[in-house]
Amino acid sequence: MAYLDEKSLKGHITSKKYNNIYMVFGDEKYLIKHYTALLVKKIAGEVPDEFAFHEFTKEFEMQSLNIAVSAVPFMAQFNCVVVYDLDVNKLDEADYEALKTILSSVPDTTALIFSMPTLDTSQKNSDNNKNKFKSFCNLLVKLKADVYEINQRDAVALEHQLAKWADKSGKKLSLPTASKIIFYCGTNLQVLKNELDKLIAYTGDREEIVVEDVEKVVVKKLEARIFDLMDYVILGNLEKAYAMLHKLFELKEEPRTVVRLLGMSYIDIYRARVTTESGGDMKETAEFFKYGARSWVLSKIRTKAERLSTNAIRESMTEILELSARLNTVTLNEEAEVQKLIAKLLLIANKERQYA
Repeated sequence: MAYLDEKSLKGHITSKKYNNIYMVFGDEKYLIKHYTALLVKKIAGEVPDEFAFHEFTKEFEMQSLNIAVSAVPFMAQFNCVVVYDLDVNKLDEADYEALKTILSSVPDTTALIFSMPTLDTSQKNSDNNKNKFKSFCNLLVKLKADVYEINQRDAVALEHQLAKWADKSGKKLSLPTASKIIFYCGTNLQVLKNELDKLIAYTGDREEIVVEDVEKVVVKKLEARIFDLMDYVILGNLEKAYAMLHKLFELKEEPRTVVRLLGMSYIDIYRARVTTESGGDMKETAEFFKYGARSWVLSKIRTKAERLSTNAIRESMTEILELSARLNTVTLNEEAEVQKLIAKLLLIANKERQYA
């Protein structure tokens, strides 16, 4: 079932419309917190009346929720009830039935908001046969509730958001520089906001945040470091490739994790390469393989894909897969084996350039 999106929620908050039941969930937790606060402000006002505003977090008695939902707002237009991170999978049958009874009789003067600012509501981390969350959302839809799914934005939207935040702080941030921050940090808005705040503080009175600032200040995610490692390998830069590998080991990254992410990066390159060779569309490839918020990776990696032939990429992937299999079946000096793998990948890349 399709739920309402971020654009719909923004429009609703700025309208004069109200509903009795809301659900705000998704994988972009920063935005869920942000929009929940705006929704509460819309319904309960800048300073909510203490007798007409009630908050519940995770564990509570259903009877207490029922009393709050049924309360009459004497000094306010609406009675606002916010329930944070309710894990319906942990409710026993009696509480779940009691919750459904409460939902079926929410007064017109009450706005009941379910918000998931920290709870992982995805199906992937649960037994689908036991995960009640989707059924709960569908129940809310049947009850005419507004159910909003707020997921991570694409790279272009994130670039503009970073530039907008920087502008509000009196800083200039170009979209290419914003793209570099996203490449290093990923697509989680809270992480991006934290890194941008660090950059704003670091640049002091200087007007513009530049790429050099990003290189010095921003903490790279492991995936970004793996991208750097792969780039050095493809370019045949042995010194930088091994320096990056040793850095990963100094950071206590597991060799198996390095191999797994390196394999994923080569798969990304392979998909980008085949898409380019066939004249396909990178967006369609991203959609087919369900890249979601990571769809920007394929466009970013396109230039790397042009440096190796399809056969060289396949040969590299074979070496990575063979080591991955050995690591899972035989006791080895894992760090030494990864170092050997990098040597083999460098040889493949160098052989490619010799015949170019």
